[in-house]
Amino acid sequence: MLNDIGLSGQKLILIFFRVASVLWLLPMFSAGSISVAYKACLSLLISLFMFDLVAPGNAALGSDPYFLALLVMKEIFIGITIGFFVRVLFMTVQVAGEVVAIQSGMGFARFMDPYTNTQVSELSQILNILALMIFFSVDAHHIVLRGLFLSFKELPLGGATFKGPLMEYLIQMTGKIFSLGLRIGAPLIVTLFLVELSLGILSRLVPQVNVFVEGMPLKIMVTIAMLSFALSLITPLLADIFKSMEGEIPRIIRSMV
Repeated sequence: MLNDIGLSGQKLILIFFRVASVLWLLPMFSAGSISVAYKACLSLLISLFMFDLVAPGNAALGSDPYFLALLVMKEIFIGITIGFFVRVLFMTVQVAGEVVAIQSGMGFARFMDPYTNTQVSELSQILNILALMIFFSVDAHHIVLRGLFLSFKELPLGGATFKGPLMEYLIQMTGKIFSLGLRIGAPLIVTLFLVELSLGILSRLVPQVNVFVEGMPLKIMVTIAMLSFALSLITPLLADIFKSMEGEIPRIIRSMV
């Protein structure tokens, strides 16, 4: 069977699985509204563009289907690692939105997010959409494609290895989700803390005031107003985070060499 496919066909299969593994984890392609056929065709198209530029590497392609399956698993591992890193950056935005939503009381109303297939607050969805727009506006998708092409140069087909430095880096990167999320939502978090503090003082001075009932619409109004002012701070920060992929993706790739 593999002899009928040929070495070129096996090479295309390996390239396809690495490309598809990256695209499948990107937030803009992981939505349920995007069909599997579209993602598969896009992955195949990108693979065809990269076919002549990718060297066979050290992968001993031949007639053994089990060895080909092992190489496919390696390619999927490389693609998932790169895609997971990009996914983590978007998770920081979601963390910021959830923290602010809990503080402001907007977390009570939740709906299904088509990108993560989980229930999120309105504020998280607004920040996710903002992050997607910034992602494309700063050409971060080009950075992902360049990183994908670099992975074929640094990691030939079947050349990935599972090493300790890679796991340490991924653990550190995952741990930064909350710190980056707090940085993104810092203007809103600090403002809502001051509002909570003011309401607490008011409840002590005027016990007749129902702080919970009166404070809820106040916090929502302050959140919406502060969000409009904080966009000038959040937008450059998100742009810098996405631009940092230019140096972080090669670092992840070289940790697998």
